[in-house]
This record gives sequence, structure tokens and C-alpha cells, in this order.
Amino acid sequence: MYKKLNAVITGIILIISITTLTCSCSLLSESLGRHTGFSESLKQLEENIRSEDWDKAETSLKDSKKAWKKLKPLLQIDIDHDFVYDMEKGLTELEAYIDTKQKPDSLSTVLLIKDIWQKIGTL
Repeated sequence: MYKKLNAVITGIILIISITTLTCSCSLLSESLGRHTGFSESLKQLEENIRSEDWDKAETSLKDSKKAWKKLKPLLQIDIDHDFVYDMEKGLTELEAYIDTKQKPDSLSTVLLIKDIWQKIGTL
């Protein structure tokens, strides 16, 4: 009797473990984005760039980078390293574009970052 119960419990634990390990970040990225404020800070960043409010854009970028630092360790487990590299490259380039008040480059880069974030959610 105990052997059957032990086998059932072990099987359930194994199924839960495998499901958790193979689960894609797409189930988590949206809620993580809301929880850390990353999605909202990117949206605000885009709005600030479009309106050429560079001081607010700089603040939104700092918020985005802070949220990304919280997200990165959680996402690196499940996503391709290229996505992480592209995201960090984009955030770094965006900082330079905002510092020099280059609207076209800033806008295209923030849209690229948002696209990468959306793709991470569909993996």
C-alpha cells in the first residue's frame, strides 16, 4: 500500500517538475512585465520620446533599466541569450540617443526594444 502511494506521489511530483521546467516564459513574461513595471515603463518611455520630453524620457529609461535588471535573471533560464543581448544593447544605445536628444534613433530603438519584449512573451 505504501509503495503504491509513494509511487503515485513520486509520479505527481515528476509531472509537476517536468511541466514547470518545460514551461515557456510566455506564461510569465506578461505578468512579470506588469509586476516589475517593465512594460509600463517602456510605454511611458515611448510617449516621452514622441513628445520630445527628454528629462522624462531619461527617468523612464532609468525605470526600464531597473525593471530589466529584476527580470533578466528570471528570463535567462528560458530564453535564448541573443534576446538578452539584444535587449541590453538596445537599452544602452537608447541611453546615448536620449542623452543627445536624437528623436528618430530614440524612437526606433524603443520600438525595437518593445518588439523584443513582445517576442520574448511569445516564446
